Amino acid sequence: FASGTVLCPNAFGFLVFWGLSGLTLYGFALLGRGEKAASTAKKTFIIVGGSDAFLILGLALAGTTSGWSLVGATVPMNSPAGALAFIFLLIAAFAKAGGFPLHTWVPDFSRDAPVESAAFLPASLDKLLGIYLLTRMMSGYFDIGPFVRMVVVSLGALTVIIAVMMAMVQHNGRRLLGYHAVSQVGYMIMGVASGAALAFAGGLFHLLNHTLYKSSLFLSLGSVEKRTGTNELDELGGLARAMPATFVMALVGAFSISGIPPFNGF
Repeated sequence: FASGTVLCPNAFGFLVFWGLSGLTLYGFALLGRGEKAASTAKKTFIIVGGSDAFLILGLALAGTTSGWSLVGATVPMNSPAGALAFIFLLIAAFAKAGGFPLHTWVPDFSRDAPVESAAFLPASLDKLLGIYLLTRMMSGYFDIGPFVRMVVVSLGALTVIIAVMMAMVQHNGRRLLGYHAVSQVGYMIMGVASGAALAFAGGLFHLLNHTLYKSSLFLSLGSVEKRTGTNELDELGGLARAMPATFVMALVGAFSISGIPPFNGF
């Protein structure tokens, strides 16, 4: 479904694959076994599913100008319909990617859903789809001026700062990684929205980088959780000797996420 979303050149097919990917996200959330799994699935469905309504409205407004094509058409922003279309699509992109202020489902999903789905959906695939939509919007689908770019860049900066501050006070390992995944989305938003070619490429490159090392960290934590029965950081420690392979994989992810050369986060 994610591949279909990215490869489809017209709005109708894009909507179908986008919606199906959202349903699988909700389905994985329902597989969680924690006390809050049901409420987390409901929250995920409301935020991500609710934003799909804005996506439909945005594409409908833009479609009158673009001819329902996502490629080779430009929607002007100097009309109320064009401005509303941009706002609606921005809401959908931020909700899917986990950008501020529509990010709150990501740490909850990371905590309560099966760890495999946390590693592959909000940490990689759903983030890819949200940033992909934002990339389409900022690279030619809309005729965007510098003020609008600055607003989106500022939202990206807020995403970085707020999410990383929330990550620093977490005691649950999965929620910590979830908030950090949100903070990394901020860098991607800033790069894609900036209008500078190098920053644009850097934002997309970081999307791939983050997918690799954040999936590694989620799966390493899942291995620890499987072995110890908990993901509460205050209850863990001294596992390097008992789980050397997991320790090495987590260390590689930690070096990458810290931007230490020669790892990909650098």
